[in-house]
Amino acid sequence: MIFQKKSIMIISYAIMFICIIMVIPLGLFPCFFSGFLTYEIIISLSSHFERFIKIIYARWISVILILASIMIVITFSIINCTNFFTEDLNQMNISIEINRIVSDLKNRLPNNFFLLNFLPNTTEELKHQIFNWIESNIIFIRNMGHNFLHAFITLLIGLIIGILISCSSSRVKHTHNTYFVTQLLERIHHMSQAFHKIVFAQIKISSVNTLLTSFMIFIIFPLLEKPLPLGKTLIIITFFFGLLPIVGNIISNILITISALSISLGIGIIMLIYLILIHKLEYFLNAEIIGNKINANPWELILSMLILESIFGLEGLIAAPIFYAYLKIELRSKKII
Repeated sequence: MIFQKKSIMIISYAIMFICIIMVIPLGLFPCFFSGFLTYEIIISLSSHFERFIKIIYARWISVILILASIMIVITFSIINCTNFFTEDLNQMNISIEINRIVSDLKNRLPNNFFLLNFLPNTTEELKHQIFNWIESNIIFIRNMGHNFLHAFITLLIGLIIGILISCSSSRVKHTHNTYFVTQLLERIHHMSQAFHKIVFAQIKISSVNTLLTSFMIFIIFPLLEKPLPLGKTLIIITFFFGLLPIVGNIISNILITISALSISLGIGIIMLIYLILIHKLEYFLNAEIIGNKINANPWELILSMLILESIFGLEGLIAAPIFYAYLKIELRSKKII
């Protein structure tokens, strides 16, 4: 009997391992991510309502709030995009603005700076480079559009699955489950814990980073009468790239520094120093928020990200902290580490 239970436990680990390994090659990572994220948000929100109403009603209220928030964000985005293309583009000359930014950036940078070789001289040259790239990569763009549509559909499916599981789990009783089912549910529960710890911790870190960056872009620079070009866009990029541990922060910092350099070399240096200070602060936040939750050093997360990125690409980079946290939870539950 003991041998049989160990065999069943090993089988449950094998099934979970196969699912983790295959979720990215099969193109199901958006479904995995949105499903777990939806489930965790519903569970977190419903915990506030469960004090006053039944669990099932609390979770359906959470579902309604999530769907309403998604609709508001989509509507707001459509309205802003429509206003941008119908009004903002008519009020400003994009070509003149791009030429000014590129020209100022070239004048501020040293002659031997490597970035100068990649900057176009005029807007027409930039358009020519873009059209040439599109023409030479038409197959890649077509495949990218297909992959985006597939990812969007699987993301919606994951959203629906997360809603259904969260609203049905409050009614399902697990008293008559077999040992095999119990072990599988334990594996899934540990994955849910890892997802919750990593993703919600990274959202907190990205929010702090975005708030501090917004303070410089929207308060300090306007007071100095040096507004940063594309400030709102850069803040949105900072938040979403900040959801990628370490690497995303580096990418957003590069984009912000390039924008600041278009104002002046001094502003660019000030912005770069400020971003470096924020980046150092994030190391403490990572150690406090993520490191303490899964007992992992920054180098462990970086190593796991490098390995999975080399195997699975960008999705592996995003999944690495989650999967690594899950591994540590499983090892710790068996008192191996």
